[in-house]
Amino acid sequence: MSTALRDRPAEAGAGNGGVPARRAVIRWAWRLFHREWRQQILVLALIVVAVAAMVVGAAVATNTPPPANAGFGTADDRATFQGTDPQLASQIAALQQRFGHIDVIENQTVAIPGSVEGYELRAQNPHGPFGQPMLALVSGSYPTGPGQVALTGGVASALHLKIGDVWHQGGQARRVAGIVQNPQSLLDEFALVVPGQVSAPTRVSVLFDAPGVDPASIGPNVETPSSAAPGNAINPETIVLAAATLGMLLIALVAVGGFTVLAQRRLRSLGMLGALGATDKHIRLVVRANGVVVGVVGTLTGAALGLAAWLAYRPRVESNAHHVIGAFQLPWVVIAPAMALAVVATFFAAARPARAVTRVPIVAALSGRPAPPKRVSRAAAPAGLIFLVVAFVLLGVSGGNQQGGAAALVLGFVALTVAVILLSPCAWPRWPDWPGVPRSPCGWPCGTWPATGLARARPSGRSASACSSRSSSVWLPRRGTGTSSTTPGPTWRRTSSSSTRPTGLMGPMVRAPADRAAP
Repeated sequence: MSTALRDRPAEAGAGNGGVPARRAVIRWAWRLFHREWRQQILVLALIVVAVAAMVVGAAVATNTPPPANAGFGTADDRATFQGTDPQLASQIAALQQRFGHIDVIENQTVAIPGSVEGYELRAQNPHGPFGQPMLALVSGSYPTGPGQVALTGGVASALHLKIGDVWHQGGQARRVAGIVQNPQSLLDEFALVVPGQVSAPTRVSVLFDAPGVDPASIGPNVETPSSAAPGNAINPETIVLAAATLGMLLIALVAVGGFTVLAQRRLRSLGMLGALGATDKHIRLVVRANGVVVGVVGTLTGAALGLAAWLAYRPRVESNAHHVIGAFQLPWVVIAPAMALAVVATFFAAARPARAVTRVPIVAALSGRPAPPKRVSRAAAPAGLIFLVVAFVLLGVSGGNQQGGAAALVLGFVALTVAVILLSPCAWPRWPDWPGVPRSPCGWPCGTWPATGLARARPSGRSASACSSRSSSVWLPRRGTGTSSTTPGPTWRRTSSSSTRPTGLMGPMVRAPADRAAP
């Protein structure tokens, strides 16, 4: 009789189980998330909404301004001349001789009969070296001869023309060959003809490339995309990234509470895992892996939802921005870091509960008793004030600095968030001590529990907000009606620990008469 192994056994690392142990712990964390994802729906919803809003907001913020190369096509320089300049031909020839390839665009202003509005008769090569991004064919074809013309939608509608009709202008008859548009400016209304068909241009634009040459040295009428565009010290990408950073930090604060509650609910399971031999590192890995899974699932879902919302909203953005926007023309340099930041935020949000749960003894974890609450330390106030001052300084620098303002803005938002975190415990209200009104473990007066041992034995794992809401709803009416002093209810006291009655988690309780109630 012989035996054989079908698979080679995995080699466990020395002391902590190695890679197989970590892989098993991660799989267990994924199963827990798959089974208990409804308990994390708040954190998931926050991440989904934040990422989706970031995708749509980034797309709208970066695509609403006109393109940086509007009016330039693919050229780096543009020279503008008046059509009445007697030296126009010689200046264009000098630019061609000096810089090589040029693209000449001639425009003549024409009035619409019976209207105060007008349009331009434009002579441009649709296949020129630089001006191709400034022309797009909607339907039909480009003009190929002197007897053809292509109109924009607005001009065709105003002149009541369609493809195949004959257009009479300036004593010439041209057949409409197609409908065109300027993708960089949908407000640009013109009639396109082949080069050389504009006899009296009012403005002539010459597109060319002059790398390494100062535009001022070429002529006063030469400009670049950077000089033509309005100055903006902080671009929209930086603003969106700073807002995404601030939002993810705030979501991480909320996620800390969610992961803390989840760790308390899984306390017995984590205690059993530790009893089976898992190290503190493995237990921390369970909580952190859960945070990463929540971040990845929320980020991917939010990105898909944001992309769908952007595709549905894009036509309206095009009509408001007055230029063509591609379906996937998204600022990926902003979206990718923001998505990674969402995953990192949930990882660090789960890191603190992961460290806290490993400090609970295994016996206490198996019993399900929550850890006693810790008194809030107010020693972080000086550090919070320092971060607050740094935040205001950085935000001020970002508004007045033309260079480096982006980094100062992002760091200012981060410092402001850290300052809020450190100063929040100091702003927590402290209620006065009312005679006869006890305090709950979270420090707020609780009218539902008398000032006895039972009030101090309430489970301390509940949040302070829930305790305060219950306390205010019961304690304030009692203070207003005076029932707490005139009609005392039954009082409870704790018996000795030698009692044989079932105790539960808070010890044996017996009901005592009012005359023998503990003070």
